[in-house]
Amino acid sequence: MDEHPFSPLVSHEWNVLMFYDYTDLSVDQDLPELIGKYEEVILVAWSMGVWVGQQIFYPFSKELTASLAINGSLFPIDDRFGIPKDIVQATYDTLDEKQRVKFYARMCKDRALYRKFLIHQPRRNVKSQKIELGVLLDSTRDSPNQESIYTAALISEHDYIMPTKNQLNYWPEKIVHRIDGKHFLFYAYNSWDELVKSLTC
Repeated sequence: MDEHPFSPLVSHEWNVLMFYDYTDLSVDQDLPELIGKYEEVILVAWSMGVWVGQQIFYPFSKELTASLAINGSLFPIDDRFGIPKDIVQATYDTLDEKQRVKFYARMCKDRALYRKFLIHQPRRNVKSQKIELGVLLDSTRDSPNQESIYTAALISEHDYIMPTKNQLNYWPEKIVHRIDGKHFLFYAYNSWDELVKSLTC
């Protein structure tokens, strides 16, 4: 992804810092200094970003007010806890313009949602997305050796990318919030404020 699919979500109470393109997990910002400027910091991570969020923010987990995992796990490419490995490999092997459109359609699985997503679809090229997916295929092979930083897990009932069942296999039931949605569920909310409030109240 990039920032464009999320542009319909406004934010009234929060500043939003977005990370995307996980080819390189080094961060330009001085995170300790940045985090120190705020009374509250909430991590909202989605899909593969759940694994990435764990890698980047684990050192700052005590400074986070809440950490929200959305349709992802710390084993993002895994037959039991994430997207089955064969599916990710096949996606990588065949990724082109046509397959990318099919992926977006499967991610939305709803005609109105898909149409809206296409209006705001990422402006990255397929080559950069394929390079990123290749890096994730390699880097997510190792299981995390740290305790999860996430305080809530939002799981869509109809996730056709990262299977709902696999997410439920991974997350402790006590932190799970289930929603009648698809893998890309952000347009069910009008703002970041609404999304954060639904998981932190």
